[in-house]
This record gives sequence, C-alpha cells and structure tokens, in this order.
Amino acid sequence: MRENSVKALVLYGMFIAVIFLLGLTPLGYIYLPMAAITTVHIPVIVGGYSLGKKGGAVLGFFFGLTSFIRCFTTPDATAAVVLGTATGFGVYNLLLVVAVLFLPRVLTGLFSAIVYQLIGGTGKRQIAAMGVSAFVGSMTNTVFYLGGLYLLAFEQTADIMGVAGSALLTALLGIVAGNGIIEAIAAVIICTAVGKAISAYTGRNKNEVTEK
Repeated sequence: MRENSVKALVLYGMFIAVIFLLGLTPLGYIYLPMAAITTVHIPVIVGGYSLGKKGGAVLGFFFGLTSFIRCFTTPDATAAVVLGTATGFGVYNLLLVVAVLFLPRVLTGLFSAIVYQLIGGTGKRQIAAMGVSAFVGSMTNTVFYLGGLYLLAFEQTADIMGVAGSALLTALLGIVAGNGIIEAIAAVIICTAVGKAISAYTGRNKNEVTEK
C-alpha cells in the first residue's frame, strides 16, 4: 500500500510538472496552417489512465490553472471575454472563469478516466481503452470550453470572433468539426503511445496504483 502511494505521488508530480511545462510555454500549442492543436490536455488524459477518476480531475484542475495564468501572461480573445477586459471584472466573470477555464479541464480528466475504466484498461483491451478515452477526453475539453462561451458569454464571444450572433453557433460547430477533430486524433495517437510506455514502465498491470 505504501509503495503504491509513493508511486501515485511520483506520478502526480510528474504529470503536474508536464502540465505546467506545456501550459505555460509554446510547447503546449502546435500551430498548423489550418488549425491550432492544444497538447496540454494530453498529460491530463494519460494521468486519468494511471490515477483514476480522482487523479484525472485533479490534473484537470491544474490544466485549468495554467489556462487562468495564461489569461494574464499571454492574454488572448478568451481572456478578454472571461476577464471582462472591456467591461471590468465582476461576479459574473468569476462564473466564466470557473465554467470556461476550469470545468472543461476537470471534466476532461474525469471523463477520460471513467471511459478508460468502463472499457477495461488491461490486457488486449488496453490500447482500445486508451484510444477511446483520449478521444472522449479531447472532445470533452473542446465541446465544454466552446459550449461555456456560447451559453454564458454569447454576445462577447460573437463580438470577439467578428460574427453575427445568429452565425455564432455555426462558427463554433465548425471549430469543433475541424480543429476539435484534428486535436482529438492527435490526442488518440500521442496518449496511446505515452500511456502504453508509462504502463510498461510502472508495471501497472501487475501492481495497480489507481486511486478509486
């Protein structure tokens, strides 16, 4: 039991360090000609494989924390909406911080771990479990992030994107169908490879470190 606890702490430390490395540097964002791929969610998803639902949620929180920090260090359009750059920060902006920056990230880790456990992450089913949970986790991040902007900051998001309110849903769905799918496919490939390597290294099949 104590050995498992030490392994879990080591994994927490490793994944959190990688999240901050990716989240606060350009390494976490790969820019392609037609899309921008976020990679910060990869350690969150892989962490969900190894540390279970609690671990996935905790790592997702740290993902959200890096997003919040970036709003001040490298502000973008989302930062302007969430922090109310034009209107001033108020109680409603605090709700946006939680719903747009933190909730999608926490759910990314949580849902990834749940799907992984439901499929059964051992033996021949492990690769399938990793691939499916990575896809679900990546799409969770995209859908809940954009959905939060649409539901809670409709007008601000439309203004920032330069589209009419009636066209906002179409624009966001286009991002999900294009950028979101590319990001999810990349997550499946990377998370499966990294997850298998970590599983082999820690001997996860022989000595579980999952926290229920």
